[in-house]
Amino acid sequence: MDAKLLGQRIKEARLAKKMTQNEVVGSFITRNMLSQIESGSAVPSMKTLTYLAKVLDLPPAALLQDNFSDTTEQMSFENTEGTLPPSSAPLDPLTFFEAKKAYLAADDSGAYALLSSIPADSPLADEAAALSAKTALRLAASLYEAGNFEEALEMAKNAETAASKGIYASLELKSQALLLLSDTAAKLANADKNRSAGGHLSDEPQTSHEENS
Repeated sequence: MDAKLLGQRIKEARLAKKMTQNEVVGSFITRNMLSQIESGSAVPSMKTLTYLAKVLDLPPAALLQDNFSDTTEQMSFENTEGTLPPSSAPLDPLTFFEAKKAYLAADDSGAYALLSSIPADSPLADEAAALSAKTALRLAASLYEAGNFEEALEMAKNAETAASKGIYASLELKSQALLLLSDTAAKLANADKNRSAGGHLSDEPQTSHEENS
C-alpha cells in the first residue's frame, strides 16, 4: 500500500477516535514518528502498525482494506447499547491474509499478533489456529535459541494449544511443541539448580590463607 494513503488512514482513524498524537503514541513511538507516518514520509513496521491499530480499536488489516472509510464512519457513532457496532467480522479474511504475508516474510511476531486478533467465533478460526500453531512454534524455537527460555516456554504452550484446535489440528505440530516444551522446561530447571547451587556456595564461610597456615 502507498505510504501516503496508509498515513492518511491512520490519521483519519485517530481523528475519528478524537485522540491527539500524544495520546496515540504513548511510550511506544515518538510523536514525531507518528507525524511522519501520518504524512506518508515514513512507513510503519508491522509491529508499529499492529500497535497503532490496537490503540485505535481496529484490526490491523482495517488500515489496509479498500473500504476503510466505512470503518471510520462506524467508529464515529455508538449504537443504542453504548458500544460500537460490530465491524471486525468482515475484516477477518484481510487480517488472515496479512498474517499469512507476514509469516511468509518471516515476520513471526507480526503474524502472531494479527492471528491473535481473529476472534474464536470467526469463520476463519480453524485456519487462524493452524497458522498460529506454526507461527508460535517458530517463535518459540527462536526464543529458545536466543536463551529466552521463559518466553520460549510460554510460546511453546501457545503452539501446543493452537495445534490442538479445529479441523486442522496437527498431531505432528503438537508433538514438536511438546518436545520443545520439555527441552525448555529442562533448561529452566537446570538454570534454577545452578542458581541455587551458586547461592549455597556463597553462603559457605571463607577460610583465609592465614588461618590455614
